[in-house]
Amino acid sequence: MRLKTLASLPLFVLLTSCYYLQSTSIPIKTINYQQQHVDKENKIARQLMVLLPGIGDRANVFDKYGVIDAVHAAHPKMDVIAVDAHFKYYEARTIIERLRQDIIKPALDAGYSEIYLGGTSLGGFGSLLYLKQYPDDINKIFILAPYLGDAQDFNYLIENTSAPKIPRDVNLWAWLTQLPDETKNKIYLAYGTNDKFAIPNSLLAKQLSPEHTVTQPGKHNWKTWAQLWPGLLAKR
Repeated sequence: MRLKTLASLPLFVLLTSCYYLQSTSIPIKTINYQQQHVDKENKIARQLMVLLPGIGDRANVFDKYGVIDAVHAAHPKMDVIAVDAHFKYYEARTIIERLRQDIIKPALDAGYSEIYLGGTSLGGFGSLLYLKQYPDDINKIFILAPYLGDAQDFNYLIENTSAPKIPRDVNLWAWLTQLPDETKNKIYLAYGTNDKFAIPNSLLAKQLSPEHTVTQPGKHNWKTWAQLWPGLLAKR
């Protein structure tokens, strides 16, 4: 999906000067955490988790906060790729293309039979974007406190009024509120109840089976997410 504009995301861009030094390298940079080596002809199911960080974070954040260990503890045969999917890829409207061309398609060609996406905050948004565009590529997504747009995008659900007549191109709510069961069952959500995105996240939770959602007290930070990851992974 080519994003025409990401004007709805300026709240993410007020970062440190490091933001301006980031580059949209091709291929996108990754860190690989491979559990096992299985050649293409091996019939054993090969599983891959692709992790997308939130804004201001880089690929190594998942190792720093124990997510890699949590994935391997829950799923010992699962390989993990953490992606340096920073905001500039979203701003340049190339994040989906890079994920598919540099990671997902090569993984499928290499013999992986199950591919999962996981993401925090902006990475959760990216995971949803990818699932929307290429649902057949992905078995499940695990999203923590995903960015789901600004209030103008989802207030109609709270106020029980009509949806915006001309939704912005980054507004996922028309899709999220009409998910087919096959796609809906691929989404696993976790968030802190005091998170700044708790309202839109709770609206998404209403679209999902209760078994697909994990919550606990906590804010929009890694202290909360590090505690939520193991419980979310156990939902698989």
